[in-house]
Amino acid sequence: MDALSEVLRHAGLSGAVLADATAGGAWCVSVPPASSRAFAHVVLEGECTLRANDDAPIALRAGDFAFVPGGEAHLLGSDLGLEPAPFATLLRPPVAGELAPVTLGGSGRRTRWVTLAIAADRHLAEPVFGALPRVLKTGLRGTAPLAWLSDSLGLSLSGTDAPRPGGTAALSRVAELVLIEALRRHVEAIAPGGSGWLAGLNDRYVGGALAVVHGRPGEHWTVERLARQVGLSRSALAERFSLVVGEPIFGFLTRVRLQLAAHELLSTTHAIETIAQGAGYEAVNSFSRAFKRVFGKPPSVWRRKFRRKR
Repeated sequence: MDALSEVLRHAGLSGAVLADATAGGAWCVSVPPASSRAFAHVVLEGECTLRANDDAPIALRAGDFAFVPGGEAHLLGSDLGLEPAPFATLLRPPVAGELAPVTLGGSGRRTRWVTLAIAADRHLAEPVFGALPRVLKTGLRGTAPLAWLSDSLGLSLSGTDAPRPGGTAALSRVAELVLIEALRRHVEAIAPGGSGWLAGLNDRYVGGALAVVHGRPGEHWTVERLARQVGLSRSALAERFSLVVGEPIFGFLTRVRLQLAAHELLSTTHAIETIAQGAGYEAVNSFSRAFKRVFGKPPSVWRRKFRRKR
């Protein structure tokens, strides 16, 4: 599998379709900030505008996908100067296992969209989500996979479609596929010569190294061993990795181990000494210093803080 798929798999990516909404005339909805999930929108009909914080507004039309990976608050509407309706306006409990459509606004040109909730372990998903713009806009038109996903999502949410067994579960999988395909389109659009983790996916050797590490992140990778895996010398891989990704490969390997340690700190009750050894550190003090450099706090303090937030 490729590095993008591996990161999302290990991060426990999950999706859900929260709302199937149609709005007419002038309308605006306020989407609140979220720490445990991120929101995305797929426009199925008409057009609207999205603005995150004080950024420039982004125009969306039928077939567009917009993802706010950092969970920032944002507005969605035909007129962002209006008093926005609360996000709860869009939420309805399922009826007979099917998503209940919502209508708002008045008469006039219609816009129909679905709102998705995307969840993942933020520390393990950071290589992907942290490399994205504040708002990722990707067109779902013009390519067979994305057009299929858009059509399938629209069909499964259509009021004329017969109810399907496990409808909401099926839509959850569609939400995940929509995100994955949109991310792939974004990666493919990165210009040659671009740098960063996502740009590395397009490089034969760097992408291979990323896939190996993220596919088997629990192994204690060395630069030498990784170079053998992708068929380069140690020095050639190190040079190529730094050039394409923009960070030394040793620093990258250290960060992956620490991200796994952060995940283990939150998801288990293992002693910090045990987690440190699993991350390749013989001394707890060395592990604590390295962890603090990446996450800003020693592991014990970080664990207490973020466990309270869960």
